[in-house]
Amino acid sequence: MSGTMMPLGALAALAAMAGAAQGAVTVTLGASAPTYNDRALTFDEPGTPTGPVSANTWLGSHDVVIDAGDGQPIVDDFGPVFGSWAGTGNSFFGNFGVFMTFAINDVTGLSMQVWDPSGVPSPFGGGMGVFVFNDGVQVADGFFTPAWGGVGDTWLNVSAMPGESFDEVRVLGFGFGPTTIADNLSWDVVPAPSALALLGVSGLLGLRRRAR
Repeated sequence: MSGTMMPLGALAALAAMAGAAQGAVTVTLGASAPTYNDRALTFDEPGTPTGPVSANTWLGSHDVVIDAGDGQPIVDDFGPVFGSWAGTGNSFFGNFGVFMTFAINDVTGLSMQVWDPSGVPSPFGGGMGVFVFNDGVQVADGFFTPAWGGVGDTWLNVSAMPGESFDEVRVLGFGFGPTTIADNLSWDVVPAPSALALLGVSGLLGLRRRAR
């Protein structure tokens, strides 16, 4: 893929994918989004590398793999490059999109700030697509006009209905020279089976105490 507008055939294929949204997971872009409690990643954590980074940098600490569409992710302070509107402190930069895979636990909710210069969606290109998967199956999507240059809404929110979850989110711009900046991520995870078992035991013990 080159740094020009995505071919119409690829856009048509992605439009067909967009029609597969299921409704069990919703994708919105707005002026705000919830802050989730289980994980938070601002790229300003002590010891965070800057410059070119490995997609596995946060696998051990946050159970997530974050890659760029060209396989060359960068973390840096982009305010001096693009302007103060591009967040404060470090952010994650991906040519041809930001790809997140939650490698250990499925996720029930994710919020993050995103910026992308791809502009307004049209039949000829532009816009930003968000695609959500669980076990390799697409479960939701959304197409938006992304924020850039201090204009537009920055907060992306992906939320699953009770009993539903997802394990992968792809954010892609479809304009000329598509690039995506991501920052201020937070998400909630599905408890591991062992944690669920402990919760069940705790509940049973509580019932026994009340029964006495």
